[in-house]
Amino acid sequence: MSDLALSRIKLKTLPVQIKEAELQILVHQRKVITCTNTLLENIQQQMTTPSSLLIASGIGFILSELTKIKPAESDRETQQPIAVETTDIAGPLMSTLKLLTSINAIYTAYNASASRTGT
Repeated sequence: MSDLALSRIKLKTLPVQIKEAELQILVHQRKVITCTNTLLENIQQQMTTPSSLLIASGIGFILSELTKIKPAESDRETQQPIAVETTDIAGPLMSTLKLLTSINAIYTAYNASASRTGT
């Protein structure tokens, strides 16, 4: 056979090339779905650890305390005076947030080292 005839046999027809490309895309899509599912499972496991839940609740409490809306001047005039003295709690709340962050870091480091050593 001539070289031209052999090259024609080796060349794939356009429909065959399209089918192969479609199969490659399907395989790639399945791999992406598998990786996505694995990533979501890992994220969910990390987000539901006790330390993560503790830090999230602490941050939520601190943010709610820091963003409390103070009554407007017109509301204060119509309300009866309150005998409770308010204090600025932003400082203690920020130190609590730093403490919770430190606790989370220590807990995470402990779990990582425990999983590496197998204990």
